[in-house]
Amino acid sequence: MTARILGGRYQLQEAIGGGGMAIVYRAVDTLLDRVVAIKMLRAQFAEDEEFVLRFRQEAQAAARLAHPNIVNVYDVGVDEKEYYIVMEYVDGPTLKDVIIERAPLPVEEAIDISKQICNALSQAHEQHIVHRDIKPHNILLTKFGVVKVTDFGIARAVTGNTITDRQATSVLGSVHYFSPEQARGAKTDAKSDIYSLGVVMYEMLTGSLPFSGTSPVSVALKHLRERFIEPREMNKAIPQSLENIVLRCLVKSPDGRYADMNAVKADLADAVKHPNVPKFQMPLEMNEDETIAVPVVGEGFSDVSTELRKSEKGKKWWKRALLYGGIAILAIAALGAGGYAAIEVVTRIVRVQNLALPSVVGKPEKKAVQTLEQAGFPADHISEKYAPNANKPKGTVYQQDPTGNTQVKKTREITLYVSQGAPKIKVPPVAGQPYDQAKESLVSAGFSADNISEHEQESTSVPDGQVISSSPAAGTKVASNGKIVLNVSVQKMTTVPNIVGESYSQAVQDLETAGLKIGKVTHNKISNMPDQTVYYVYPYLEGNSVPVGSTENLLVADNPGGSSTTPDNNTTTSDNSTGSNSTTPGDNTTTNTTTTGAGGTPQPHEVDVTVKRPHGQPVDLEITITDARGNNRVVVNQTLSETETFQETLYLAPGQSGDLQVSENGQVVKNYPVQG
Repeated sequence: MTARILGGRYQLQEAIGGGGMAIVYRAVDTLLDRVVAIKMLRAQFAEDEEFVLRFRQEAQAAARLAHPNIVNVYDVGVDEKEYYIVMEYVDGPTLKDVIIERAPLPVEEAIDISKQICNALSQAHEQHIVHRDIKPHNILLTKFGVVKVTDFGIARAVTGNTITDRQATSVLGSVHYFSPEQARGAKTDAKSDIYSLGVVMYEMLTGSLPFSGTSPVSVALKHLRERFIEPREMNKAIPQSLENIVLRCLVKSPDGRYADMNAVKADLADAVKHPNVPKFQMPLEMNEDETIAVPVVGEGFSDVSTELRKSEKGKKWWKRALLYGGIAILAIAALGAGGYAAIEVVTRIVRVQNLALPSVVGKPEKKAVQTLEQAGFPADHISEKYAPNANKPKGTVYQQDPTGNTQVKKTREITLYVSQGAPKIKVPPVAGQPYDQAKESLVSAGFSADNISEHEQESTSVPDGQVISSSPAAGTKVASNGKIVLNVSVQKMTTVPNIVGESYSQAVQDLETAGLKIGKVTHNKISNMPDQTVYYVYPYLEGNSVPVGSTENLLVADNPGGSSTTPDNNTTTSDNSTGSNSTTPGDNTTTNTTTTGAGGTPQPHEVDVTVKRPHGQPVDLEITITDARGNNRVVVNQTLSETETFQETLYLAPGQSGDLQVSENGQVVKNYPVQG
């Protein structure tokens, strides 16, 4: 094969694929020196005008399309009565290979592939070309993840004579992926491709097909009549928004599907952004009394016989015998022709009495079944499915299929969806969270915001506004529509008493009476104060309103030989009675210190610090203070662009030393000691 050259130009290398109608080879275009794919019509079909016409039709259809997501067609030719199409060579697997290897695919990957397929089919539909055989086998993936749609072998232009055309009345396409209208042999249009895309998305997301069977006939009938297992029942990772797209694509009536591929693509783009949306409700199934044309590919007619036995019940035996005999002759003819050609088997289901189907939604399960039986529907045609439902009590019908108050066949299968009650969810831990955040956590877990309430509870350990606990407690499984109460801290407030100047024991008693805790107690040697006298408190000052249980720190004089009475408040030192002005020649910082008051308690010392910026150069300024309130407290931390004066206060007891330190760009430029 490697030595053969088609059309004096294309050197065949090896077979890389094929189907019932053609074989695909990898080849080299010796004129342009590039690798191509060549699709050759099988030899047994070269004399069949219909297959040759279909082969040419593929070439014409694909040649009209130019899109990055469609395999390009370069050339068409005939060599010694062998028809071939020269196409773009795609070095990558088919989507079917990918699905077999690692389905279900991640949601993001499935969406990306689906959007690219939409791009390709949108382009084809704009050219009035319907593919009619969308399946994973006809979707190639390059090593860069680019989708390439191929095989327009049964595509056709949408024209006014589509229904009457001989090919249009033949059921073509792969039975697992084709639409209900293809199964009936009815007119196909762009919405048939939408249905097939829905099957492909279903398979990517679940790893399974919506319908399967022992023969093409049985699968075709399922496309027409049966409901499939919804994707989220098989793969919980699928967001509701994406399942809705698959469900809408797979509506049996074309009118219920998307209007076009652009609408599908728009919803795919939005699915990731808005995953939590209401569930799409599938409409009623199509009428069962439809004429059905189905393909038979090397299979027996057991499924057809089964359907006919059901539908023709009541006819005379000789009519059934003639019918079965005719079917057998058609089967033999089809198998004798090679088992590939799609033939039509037309069956007419005998008309069964229509009955008024009552609505039983909202009724208890047993009562619903009784109601249907009283309406004339056989008990063996009524089945129940159970699932959690937050809107209906346990044991109540929340949905029925078909819907109530409609006319349906007496033999129609009726499914009742019965509530198992609201699904149960574990209450997440929310203690310590602010109320609004805790409520959001519960809603994210699946609880209703309307069922979450707040209960205020006094607490001395949990900050005001934070959740103390939940009822039911964290970890408890609760129905999603159950009520949850959040116990939220409300702190009782108290006023800081004046204990400066009191003995340590009296101060402790007064603080405890006020509901405050004793924190750090620091003893300093203060020669002019009575022993064990509180001379300073922090962080709270007299009269502050603070939560009950807050901690107050104390500074206590340690003067064992001192007087037991408070010294005269008029006692002062020379250092504290007058203001002082401190400057350094050439320095940009000026301080002015003023002392007010007297006595043994820490007194405020006002210090004015002027930082000069004569050239306006910005500087990172930091001012720290060491006094009775603590060491190296940062009181200024900012970038300064111009000269500015800061007024700071040091609290110092008599005899106590303090310090104000100025740093510029991380370097200490000045220290200003202050004496109490």
